[in-house]
Amino acid sequence: MNVSVESALRSSAINIAHLHTFRHVIQQGGYAAAARVTDLSVPSIWQHIHALEKLYEVELFHRVGRQVRPTAAAQQLYEEIDGILVQLESTFERMSREPSKQTIRLVSGVRMMIEDLAEPLAQFHEQHPNRLAIRQGNERRALELLLADEADIALTLEPGLHQSSTAIHYEPAYTVEFLAVCSQSHPYAKARSNSLRELSKHPLVVTAAGTHGRDALEQAFHREGLVSNIHIETDNSAFTIACVAAGVGVGILAGRRQGDLCQKLATRSLSKQLGKRKIVFMWRRGRLLTEPMLELIEAVKRIETEE
Repeated sequence: MNVSVESALRSSAINIAHLHTFRHVIQQGGYAAAARVTDLSVPSIWQHIHALEKLYEVELFHRVGRQVRPTAAAQQLYEEIDGILVQLESTFERMSREPSKQTIRLVSGVRMMIEDLAEPLAQFHEQHPNRLAIRQGNERRALELLLADEADIALTLEPGLHQSSTAIHYEPAYTVEFLAVCSQSHPYAKARSNSLRELSKHPLVVTAAGTHGRDALEQAFHREGLVSNIHIETDNSAFTIACVAAGVGVGILAGRRQGDLCQKLATRSLSKQLGKRKIVFMWRRGRLLTEPMLELIEAVKRIETEE
């Protein structure tokens, strides 16, 4: 039999419900855990998995004591079908006759919301009656909410090398630069140089380890053989600015120099030392966005052209 014909016949035999069950088993870590989040019994889940194993002619899970562990084939299948299932699920939103009644769930950092997004979102809302549900979150939280289907779109700093998730689509929104901010009276504000060596002399307020901005800073210090003098860690730039405004050291963040939160502070660009980065949109790989979502994205992208 022709290979393409055989593949077509086998794919036509796939039960979408079985693929959803398989995804639940992978995500929940086992049959019993998958049963708790579905209306299926453990034997029914086993039957769904067995049917897929027979169809694909591979073993998907093997037992380790009372637990099941996904095989390499299962991991590969999950990566390849997850986006397909997300796309299929999103067709119901796309086919809705009243997309304007759908809530758009957005995740953003606090500073980003206050300084960058409030105005374009207000402009969007003048034209679209969609309810907006806005939640605070850094890149880690944004990823969690998107993968749990508790958010539709997120905005965060562009991931560095090897930091992006294969389950997420990333799309550039607008450009920001790394900044050092401090009180007007701080010694760093009066220093002739804003080099990393000068920066290393002062107490720093930075975002938590593992975040994109923190990684960029540590890599830059490492390249020059310097050690950062970190006094406070925060999980968002607005908290960093608040600490600096209270007189605690020099804050390092990614933003725009004309931002409202930094108006009364001394601000120095670190673009030469750390470069510039993109703020990116994030959504589930494979997801089809509704027309209002696409128009919201275009409204935010205009931040860059209107500067």
